[in-house]
Amino acid sequence: PDETPELEAYHPTALLETGYDILFFWVARMILMSGYHLGAIPFHTVYLHGLVRDAKGRKMSKSLGNIIDPLDMIAKYGADATRISLIVGAAPGSDVNLSEDKIKGYKKYSNKIWNIARFVLTSVEGVDIADKPDIAEPDRVALARFEELVASTTKHLDEFKLHLAAEQLYHYTWHELADQLIEERKAALLGDDLAAKRSAAWTLFYILENLLKLQHPFIPFITEEIWSALPDRKTPLLVAPWPI
Repeated sequence: PDETPELEAYHPTALLETGYDILFFWVARMILMSGYHLGAIPFHTVYLHGLVRDAKGRKMSKSLGNIIDPLDMIAKYGADATRISLIVGAAPGSDVNLSEDKIKGYKKYSNKIWNIARFVLTSVEGVDIADKPDIAEPDRVALARFEELVASTTKHLDEFKLHLAAEQLYHYTWHELADQLIEERKAALLGDDLAAKRSAAWTLFYILENLLKLQHPFIPFITEEIWSALPDRKTPLLVAPWPI
């Protein structure tokens, strides 16, 4: 190709993501052509995902009548549920078994995140969370646990273990945040102790705000919608800095 600004900007790239079944048919040829014409490799990392199979592990085909059309699933359950159902359980190079029930389950997960956000935003109404207050001991424990989640999620993504990152976010959101932390903080949020109320409200809002960032690569649409409802949002979640 000609030496254009586009070529300089986009070649070489860092990562190629593709199915393992075309490693020779496409990936190897890209490397050979780039090396021959430009004297450079086109990417330094190749992420090989598996094939999407039906719930019984069979290849999808018209003759078997087991094809799942993603456009139908998006129309029925949403793009987020369809997207994350393809990631959870899909280790690099391993095939993923997909069923409509699995996608339906992650629709419930999207609804859970929506309800968590609605509760937190309602709880912080009229509470001063602009500045970090004195944090009560139970909230310090919760924040320390969340920092562990940030670190492990970041590590999994850096190592291309997308399925592990998505799975641990699912379990934290549903079983730790919704089932435990929010239930335990209701007393402080509804009580007369203003210091405890501010601590609980600030902690829950901080966790929600940064959890949306962690979830965004997996469920971008609902997280972006919730982000826009947070106070003082001037930029989209898509370009928000990753939690440290």
